Amino acid sequence: MRENAFARPLTRRRLLAIGVAGAATLLAGCDSGAQSETGWTFVDDRRHTVRLKKRPTRIVAYTTAAAALHDWGVTRVGVFGDNPREDPSLTGFPWSKAQIVGSVYGEIDVEALQSVKAELIVSRWYPPPRDTPVFGFKDLKQQTTIGSQVPIVGMNGHAIATSQIDRFGDLARALGVSRTSDRSSQARPSFARAAANLSRIARRESKLRIIAVSADQRALYVATLNGDLAFYAQRGVPLVSAKTSDPYWDSLPWKEADKYPADAILYDARSDVLPLTAAKAIPAFAELPAVRANQIAAWHADPPPSYQRYQTTMNNLATALAGWRKVI
Repeated sequence: MRENAFARPLTRRRLLAIGVAGAATLLAGCDSGAQSETGWTFVDDRRHTVRLKKRPTRIVAYTTAAAALHDWGVTRVGVFGDNPREDPSLTGFPWSKAQIVGSVYGEIDVEALQSVKAELIVSRWYPPPRDTPVFGFKDLKQQTTIGSQVPIVGMNGHAIATSQIDRFGDLARALGVSRTSDRSSQARPSFARAAANLSRIARRESKLRIIAVSADQRALYVATLNGDLAFYAQRGVPLVSAKTSDPYWDSLPWKEADKYPADAILYDARSDVLPLTAAKAIPAFAELPAVRANQIAAWHADPPPSYQRYQTTMNNLATALAGWRKVI
């Protein structure tokens, strides 16, 4: 895919889905940002320190980072990524207050950045490897060039969900959002209730086997349990992890689609994935027990890191889980 410097099979779509839960250790020791007499600082999840003379107010962000910052109450002046206006994570986004500075992955309009007077860029970062560019940048050369003009904060999308949410909270507060007024923290009780409900239903349905998959015309990709999937598994959802040396997916030719027997399937719902209707037209997929039983739910992989977004994904997953039965 054009939007990533990695050769297939490590594509942007694959990276977006998940991240190794153990990578949460990369967050340990990262300090929150602060405004002081000597200026504003923030240590991002790559352990890069951004130093500015004053707290930045003109923020440009990658699509899912922009959605998370919006939930936290941080105003953005620019957004970049793949077709931001069509990105479901940005449904309801206040476009009257933000300009698109890049609508093709890896193509950021430097003149547009200058026109919005960008003071800080916020994106998400998916190691390994540690030197991978943050999302939205074609490669490290482009990132370095733009970063020399506007500092970049990279937030680890490779960590488990609660760590990601906490870190975006750290960033929001460093950008001036108070603990008592930020919208996402106010949603935390509802998030906790959704998590408890998901755990209750997961315990009841613990005998199920569920896999999360993505797909294209050439292959089916079965996910390992990281990021959002690791968080759901911690709540008791009976997810089965792919067994592979790849940190992200087990890539299977369609003829091997039955490698992981499953009662139900979470199917990647993002726009650059083979549509479910097209996957169902592939005989090897159509014959899977979960597909024949119509026990498939949309997997909105890698939600923006806010309590609101995870509340929604957990409620949707709980509803699907409650309606599934053993078929293998």
